[in-house]
Order: sequence, then structure tokens, then C-alpha cells
Amino acid sequence: MKKREEKFNRVLVTLLGIPVVFSIIRTRIVETIGYFIFWLGGFSPYIYEKIIHQEIPEKTKLMLSSSIFFHSVMGQFLNFYERIFFWDKILHFYGSFVITYFFYQILTKKSRFWDEVPGAVLMAFLLGVFSGVLWEIAEFITDEILPGYNTQKGLDDTMLDLVFDLLGCYTMAKIVYKKRTGRFFWRPNP
Repeated sequence: MKKREEKFNRVLVTLLGIPVVFSIIRTRIVETIGYFIFWLGGFSPYIYEKIIHQEIPEKTKLMLSSSIFFHSVMGQFLNFYERIFFWDKILHFYGSFVITYFFYQILTKKSRFWDEVPGAVLMAFLLGVFSGVLWEIAEFITDEILPGYNTQKGLDDTMLDLVFDLLGCYTMAKIVYKKRTGRFFWRPNP
């Protein structure tokens, strides 16, 4: 199973390069830079492992690269954001769900810089929510700096994005909390 996940992940990361090539051919420099950053994002778990000396489960890498693939290749390159109603909100939920799981995975394992972090579920949830806020700030900056970009469609869009980010983080936090404790709801010790 691990080999199959690893192979599929490599295919996804390779496919992230397709929009880079096409945007170079079309001489769209800003798009090329954006797609290239997302392509590098596909390699980031491997880079992280080398720097931090901490192995990331293959399933987590696959979840991360699929989130980037859904956004970059399907959402932007194939224009699913415009073609499919609610695509943006689904990806905000899924992306936050995935990033919370990633943070949980790295916080519950010893690394070069830390031992297992107490309260890893809460910390992963908070880092996931913070990632969603940073994403919205990046969208705002993109819209302000790059002419012709309109990633934020107004206050309602931004607020709904943050709500779906929060729901994705919360859902994953509940799943890992249940897996870790056997309980779905927090219960103080007697």
C-alpha cells in the first residue's frame, strides 16, 4: 500500500509541472511563477523531511499533494473555480483538513528540534486555522499587487472561505482526537 501511495504521489507532483510548462509557452510570467510555487509545494514534504529529520507518512504527503493538485491544476489551470459552483469552498475545507492533519503528524513525532508536543491536537487545529488566515492574506496581497487578479470576490467570499477553513480544521481535529483518545468530546479527568 505504501509503495502505491508513493508512486501515485510522485505522479501527482509531476502533473503539477504541466501548468508551469503551458504558462511558459504562453509567456505568462506571473502565472508561471505562481504555478512554479505550487509545484515546489508538491516537493515541500520531502524537503521538510531532509531538514527536520522527521519522516512524514506517505498518506499525509499524498493528501498534501492532492490538495495542491486540486487547487493548481484543476482549480486554476482547468478553471474549475469558475466552472464548478462551490469548488473554492470545497478546497478551503479540504485544504484546511489536510494541513491540520499534516501539523498533527509532525507535532506527534520526535524531530530534530522537538519531542512530541503536548496538546498536539489543539496546536494542529490552531496552526490549521492560522494557515487559512494566511491564505486569505495572500489572496488579498495578490489582488492588490497583480493587475487583473480577483481571487477575493468580496467580504462574503472571504468570510465563507474562513468558515470553511475553520470547519475543515475542526473536522480533522475531532477525527485525530477521537483516534488518539477514543472519545469524540473532551471530558475533564475526574
